[in-house]
Amino acid sequence: MKIIKNTHKLEFFSSKIINQYFGDMRMGVFDIETMGLNPSRCPIILTGFMVISPNGDCTVTQYFADTPEDERLILEYLKKDFQDVDYVLTYNGKHFDLPFVEKRAAILGLDGFDFNFYNMDLYLILNGHSQLKYLIKNLKQKTVEEYMGLQSSREDEISGAESVSLYEAFLMCQNADEKKALREKILLHNHDDLIQLYKLMPILRSTDIHRAFNSLGFPVKGHSGWPYMNLTSVKVSYTGLTLLGRYYGEPFSYMSYDTFTDNFSCEFNTENRFSFKIRTERHKGNTFINLKLFFDDYEDFKIYPNYVNDFLFISSGSSINALEINMFAKKFLQRFMDENICPLMVL
Repeated sequence: MKIIKNTHKLEFFSSKIINQYFGDMRMGVFDIETMGLNPSRCPIILTGFMVISPNGDCTVTQYFADTPEDERLILEYLKKDFQDVDYVLTYNGKHFDLPFVEKRAAILGLDGFDFNFYNMDLYLILNGHSQLKYLIKNLKQKTVEEYMGLQSSREDEISGAESVSLYEAFLMCQNADEKKALREKILLHNHDDLIQLYKLMPILRSTDIHRAFNSLGFPVKGHSGWPYMNLTSVKVSYTGLTLLGRYYGEPFSYMSYDTFTDNFSCEFNTENRFSFKIRTERHKGNTFINLKLFFDDYEDFKIYPNYVNDFLFISSGSSINALEINMFAKKFLQRFMDENICPLMVL
């Protein structure tokens, strides 16, 4: 296995809306190259992982398999990279990269690849929460790059499918110079996918980002002994507001019940899943949250368009107010962690 590191200076992406959700969380940009699309029989031949600091300094780390047998070592190194960030940015990573890694790790008998951290899948956000798919021929990453005027900053000229044939040629090649040239082409494709994906982040400003995170979930950073929580579902129903998700770290069990003072119930199980059922109020088909039941200070909610006299208006029929719901869920979980002792602290 070869480890390749490259450093760059990029324009750091900053957005007030994105910061509402991610704040000071550390992001990693992630992409893989494989020998095919079926993880049951196709090994991973290359992984790329990029981190960037607020001053624009970024590092791209790639693990390249000199032979398919290097896959185990690649995954072991990759696990350490995942542990150094709070969430990852991918392009179709939910349906390809991350499940592919999970499957390959399981086949190789490797532990610690359950991926309870948050995955900001830019493809899913664009596909479900923007008008972009109606404006361009498809949502392939390179097509979106062209739409964003980023095509000229990409150096590689191959596709993911071509990287497979190049790797097969790499394995057969006996000439050291030719072998190096083949490896460099494969590395460049993966490297540019990472750089270009990060450069696509400004397109988030053109999406319905609050509804996207309401649908796809978002992370809440752990504190006071509680682990990082990855919300996967935030839903309003007749019975209340339901938060579902996965927590990241050592499994534990915890449960509390709805009382006149707490106004919610919750459960954490040993499969790293959690759920909260939060009390709401209904009036003429509309759903509200009485902020006085949950917070002593809710001044920050008064700037939202659906704040009304100590209440947060969160839905009317099937129409939801995603911004208000999301921000309540985040503040609620932060307050929960402040006021309750995590079982991990007393075990």
